[in-house]
Amino acid sequence: MSKWDIDPGGVASVVQKVGAQVGGADGKGGGGLVKQIEDFGDHVGDAGTAASSMPIGTALKEYVTHTSPGLKGMVSKSASCLTGAVKATKAYINGDLEMAAEAQRTAVDAPAPRIGK
Repeated sequence: MSKWDIDPGGVASVVQKVGAQVGGADGKGGGGLVKQIEDFGDHVGDAGTAASSMPIGTALKEYVTHTSPGLKGMVSKSASCLTGAVKATKAYINGDLEMAAEAQRTAVDAPAPRIGK
């Protein structure tokens, strides 16, 4: 990166908003992505119970098992990106552009979420 022009206050604002959406303090009563993922498992379990069918219940359980790693990966990837943005901004504020560039490069270290095949 040949030139940096970072607004630390703007970064902080975005990090707070995205973190709230991921972590649950979204202010909308929805609980954020983490809570939605937890609720997903509960709702699918309730659907399996309501179906009163072993094959349907088994299929739904397998679906949750299959999709859960990808859903959790979305949280991990989001957290990694937020952490990288904070580290890069701190390095920038301290005048360490090389460290800022490294923090930016490594912000995507979390594995990409995989949902499905």
